[in-house]
Amino acid sequence: MSLLYWSMLAAGTVGPGTVVVCARSGVEYQLHLAWTIILASILAYILQEGGARLTLVSGKTLGQCLQKKFGISASLGAPRACWAFSFAVYVGNLLYQCNNFAGGIDAVFAIPGMGNLNPDGVRVVGCFIYGALVLAILYMDKVDVIGVGLGVVMIAMIGLFLAAATTVGFSGYSLLLSLVPSVPGMSSLPHAAAPCEMVLSLVGTTSIGCNIFFSGSMAVGKELTACRRGIAFSTVSTLMVSLLIMVVGSSAGDSIQQHFGIPGTFAFALGFIAAALSSMLTTIIASALAAEGLIMKHQDADTGKKTKLPRRGFWSIAFSMVAIAMMTVVLNAPRPSVILVAQLFNGVLLPVYSLALLLCITDPQFMSSSPPQRWSILALVASVTVTLILAWRVILEHGAILLSVIGVQTPHEDRQVLLFIAAVIGLLSMVAFWTFARCGQKDICAHDFSSDEGSSVSGTISGTSNGNATESEGEGQMLRSETHVDQC
Repeated sequence: MSLLYWSMLAAGTVGPGTVVVCARSGVEYQLHLAWTIILASILAYILQEGGARLTLVSGKTLGQCLQKKFGISASLGAPRACWAFSFAVYVGNLLYQCNNFAGGIDAVFAIPGMGNLNPDGVRVVGCFIYGALVLAILYMDKVDVIGVGLGVVMIAMIGLFLAAATTVGFSGYSLLLSLVPSVPGMSSLPHAAAPCEMVLSLVGTTSIGCNIFFSGSMAVGKELTACRRGIAFSTVSTLMVSLLIMVVGSSAGDSIQQHFGIPGTFAFALGFIAAALSSMLTTIIASALAAEGLIMKHQDADTGKKTKLPRRGFWSIAFSMVAIAMMTVVLNAPRPSVILVAQLFNGVLLPVYSLALLLCITDPQFMSSSPPQRWSILALVASVTVTLILAWRVILEHGAILLSVIGVQTPHEDRQVLLFIAAVIGLLSMVAFWTFARCGQKDICAHDFSSDEGSSVSGTISGTSNGNATESEGEGQMLRSETHVDQC
C-alpha cells in the first residue's frame, strides 16, 4: 500500500504529454534518444530523494527551507524569491494541465466509434466532464484513495504497453545501442522537433521539477527508507512506461489497432483517459503543496501549529487551472505547440529547482543533525550540472537562431560546438553557484554567532527519531540551537 501511495508521483509524471513526447521521439528518431529517458529517471530519483530527505531531516519542506534561507518579507509575508518560485511552479503546471486536458480529449476520440460524432461537440462536452470530475474528486477530499487507484492504473499501463511492444516487435540490439548517449541529426520528417529540443522535452516530461516539492510534502510523517523505496518504485514505473511508449511509437502507427483490434483499442483509450485524469489531479495538488511550503508560515507564532494554505487559495489554484486548460482546448489551440512549450519551459526551470534543493540540502542549519554523505552531494551536484548543460544547450540554440534572423552569424547548426559551449557555461554556472552558496552559508553562520553572542540562545531541539531532528512545537516561529552555532 505504501508503494501505491508513492505512485502518485508517477501518475503526475506519466500523462498525455509523456505519451505524445515519447511517441513522437520514437516516430521521429526511433530509439536513438532512449538514453535520455534513462538519464532523466536517474535525475528524477536523485532530486526527489533529496527533497524527501531534506524534509525528514530538517522537519521542513523545501519551500519552508527557502523561506528561512531568504528571510521573511515585511510587505509580502514570504520572501520575494519564494513568491517567484511559487509562480513558476504554477505556470509550469498550468501548461502541463493544458496538455492533460488536450490529451484527455484525444483519449476520448481514441474510443472506437467516437470519430463519427461531431468533433467540436465531443471536445466541448468532454472538457466540461473532465473539469467536473476533477473538481468533484478534490471537493470530496479522496485524493489518498484515488492515489491507490492511480497506482493500479500505472501497473495496468505498464502491462498494456509491454504487450503492445512485444506484439509489434522491436530489436533488442537497437535498444541496447540507444542506451549509449548520442544526439542524432535532424529528422527528415516534416515539422519534426530539433534533437536538442526533443532531449530537453524528454527530460522535462520524465523528471518534473515540481516533483521535488511534491516528494518533500509527501514525505512528511514517513521514514526515509520507505520514502526511498516508494520513490524508486515511482521512478522505475515512469521509466518503463516511457520506454515502452517510445518502442511502440518507433513501430507502425496503426500497430495497436492492427494487432489488438477494437477491444485492445478500447482498453488503451480507457488507460489514456485514466492517465489524463490522474495527471489533472496531481498537477493541482502539487501546485497547492508547493505554494503552501513557499508562501505560508511554517508555524503560527500564537498557537505553534503549522499554517496550511487556506481553502480559498487552494480552490483559486484549482479553479484557475481547470478553467484555463478547458478554455485552451475548447478554442482548439495547436496541441503539439502547447506540449512543446510546456516541456521546454519546465525543462529550463528544472535546474532552477535543483539549485534551490542543493542550496538547502548543503546548509548546516537544515541538515546539522544528519549531514548528507559525500557521495549523495556529488550525485546531486552532477545531476544539477547535467540539467544546467541541457537547459543552456536549448537556450543557446534558440538565441543563436534569433541572432541569425537579424543578420548575426552564429554556429547554431553546429551541434557539437553548441554542446561544448553549453557544457562550459553549465560548468561555470555550477562553480559560480557553489562558490556563492558556500560564502552565503559562512555569512549566515557569522551573523548567527554575532547576534547570539552575549545572550542565551532561545529554543531547543527535541530528541531525534531515526536520525531526524524535529523542532519542539510551541516554542515560537524562529528556533535556534547551540549545536548549529557551534557547527558554524
